[in-house]
Amino acid sequence: MKLRKATKIIIVLVLLIVSVYLSTEPKYAPPSAVTPPFITHFPTFIAHKSIISNKSHPNTIDAIEEVLMSEVPGIEVDVRLSKDGIPFIYHGNTLEEETNGVGIPEDQVWTDLEKLTYKNTTNSKIMTLESLLTTVGSKKFIFLDIKTYKIFNQKLALAITALINKYQLQETIFVESFNPFLLLSVRLTAPDILIMYDFTTSSEAPSKDIEPQFKKIPWLLKQPFIQKQIRRIIRPDLLSPRFNINEDMLKSIISNGYPVVASNIDTPQAAQGLLDIGVKGIQTNKSMSIIQRVKATSQATYDAGGSGVIPSKIIHVQTVEDIVEAVQLARSTQKKITIAGLRHSMGGHTLLDNSIQLDTLGFKKVTYNPETMTVNIEPGATWKRVQKVLDRYGRSVKVMQGDNIFTVGGTISINIHGWQTNSAPLASTVVSLKVLTADGKIHHLHRDDHSLLFRAVLGGYGLFGLIINVELETAPNTALKFKAEFIDPNDFTQAYEKYVTQNPKAELAYGRLCVDKHHLFKHAGLYWYEQTHADKLEDLKFKPPITDNRGILRASETYNWGKKLRWSAEKTYVQRMLHSNAISRNNAMNTDIQILWPIYRTHKDVLQEFLVPKQNLNAFVASLKKHILDFKINILHVTIREVKQDHISLLPYAKTDMFGLLCAFSQGRTPDEEKQMRQFTQKVIDDLLQLNGVFFLPYRLHYTKEQLLTAYPEIKEWVRLKKTLDSENMFDSEFFQYVSKDED
Repeated sequence: MKLRKATKIIIVLVLLIVSVYLSTEPKYAPPSAVTPPFITHFPTFIAHKSIISNKSHPNTIDAIEEVLMSEVPGIEVDVRLSKDGIPFIYHGNTLEEETNGVGIPEDQVWTDLEKLTYKNTTNSKIMTLESLLTTVGSKKFIFLDIKTYKIFNQKLALAITALINKYQLQETIFVESFNPFLLLSVRLTAPDILIMYDFTTSSEAPSKDIEPQFKKIPWLLKQPFIQKQIRRIIRPDLLSPRFNINEDMLKSIISNGYPVVASNIDTPQAAQGLLDIGVKGIQTNKSMSIIQRVKATSQATYDAGGSGVIPSKIIHVQTVEDIVEAVQLARSTQKKITIAGLRHSMGGHTLLDNSIQLDTLGFKKVTYNPETMTVNIEPGATWKRVQKVLDRYGRSVKVMQGDNIFTVGGTISINIHGWQTNSAPLASTVVSLKVLTADGKIHHLHRDDHSLLFRAVLGGYGLFGLIINVELETAPNTALKFKAEFIDPNDFTQAYEKYVTQNPKAELAYGRLCVDKHHLFKHAGLYWYEQTHADKLEDLKFKPPITDNRGILRASETYNWGKKLRWSAEKTYVQRMLHSNAISRNNAMNTDIQILWPIYRTHKDVLQEFLVPKQNLNAFVASLKKHILDFKINILHVTIREVKQDHISLLPYAKTDMFGLLCAFSQGRTPDEEKQMRQFTQKVIDDLLQLNGVFFLPYRLHYTKEQLLTAYPEIKEWVRLKKTLDSENMFDSEFFQYVSKDED
């Protein structure tokens, strides 16, 4: 009897815990394989049905071209699937609502649909989704509102994702729907495509014109409890509450980290109120009138360190002509220029109040040259995009970060090093550059010319000019086998020499330190990939959703048992990898950093990289450990990578062969916690400099001016050259103002 009673109590407790858990709002944790919209620039205003005036019929090519000519950054259109499988743009539920046709749109084949004309127009036709994508490209953000009367429509999901992949528009398209099954299908089919979950809690349609659409939403999908479970399952990148918007509900969702787009907002007052409480985007039929009246604070831009500014203007450059015009505008208005990609730097390198910010994400063409085996890349392209192109030719990136979501222009501007063995920083693989300088001139620079400007731009933090194109060496896309050894951290240098440096087959390598506070830095793992034979290699493929991995990492942010669990999980993962088949170099390098994105907004991640000569690694690790314990710093992970000496850039960090320790810390957002992190970093740097080490400059500006001059004695001459080549200091940033302060 006692056992039966205890069992009942346990069951009741479990049910109670589960019910409480399911009733809470899930935290924002999207599994998509691209940068989430709260990190990158996001369109504050979106033209609903592509409407910005009454001159053109909604959802037509004429309306689209109007938006393209305007400053409205986003377009929303309605997508349906024809009977013969062609995605097309149309809003109405029947053809007679808007055209000279009759019937259900989805019941018609495309050859019949394309003959129809919209009412009250001279000759406006229904357009295909493919026509829309070729017309807009990445010039604007596109929201595809999927219309389907089927609950399960895998055919539509496949058709849409195929077109997005064909035109490589994963970074600027959002697929939205009330239908969670369709969104889940898109998520599973293409995890690198962003999705937006539309929902409503209204019991009645707020107006007659949307009543037909409202009635199609099942009662169950209007229930808040069900919507929470949908968010848990599909992990949307964006949320869009529709119709009657409850402000308390909005605040709750936003406080849990979700980027929110409010729809059908047609007054400046309503738009301003929503932006003030944290809504990211406004989908509206009156975007032009609203955009002119809503305060410019809605256009604030941030970097990954949490710094934010309000630019005078954000220009999304697509072509060289766009860049030339932007420089002319800056000169005529006496504005500074900042250059931004995905803005993963943390020290204001892409930011400056009242500047003209050039957003390069739409400037992203990638072309491989089989004759020279080099690749030409525009600055807004991500490494993932480059990898997709190279994979078709059996080639691979020669040097890049451990993660592929960064832009190439930003990467060159900080001159990163990677985890490719026996490699100097990225500058060592640059064959040529095309750069636009502050005087408006375009320079064609080649490494064989040994030009000062060539060396200055590499690791120049966007201060010597804007990179228009870069030509990089590539490497063969070899077959690789994963290897690993768990070792005492004191033996890391010797183990690296044995398993990597003296191993001619080793191509990729890195190490990790255990961050469990009870065993801090007492255990280490050394992981590498070495060449092997494989009859056939898989094409480049996307990684599966990483929600579970992120959950483990974020548990380690709050609890030490999470750190223990993570180290245990890493060992388990390594054992599985040791028994896995060979993979291509491209797939080994096809990783992204979203596992690191924080879930809770009460804390932020702080990155610092400390580089130390190999022979001084153990002394520095001991020093770092001491300061972490003394300051009670919450460290999330430490990755160790080798970098060879840099003989090219004018501001080198790799002054000899070194190990770089990339450290991620979790920090609260209060002034006291910021002060503590600054003091901790300066103490670490003091010891680092005693060991002939340096700190990498793309991260937080926590170092003192004295520490900067000690680590980078070249910086005085570097600043003088910058002021010589750009006498009006047109290319500027918070970072440059900090490092050049008091310099003549």
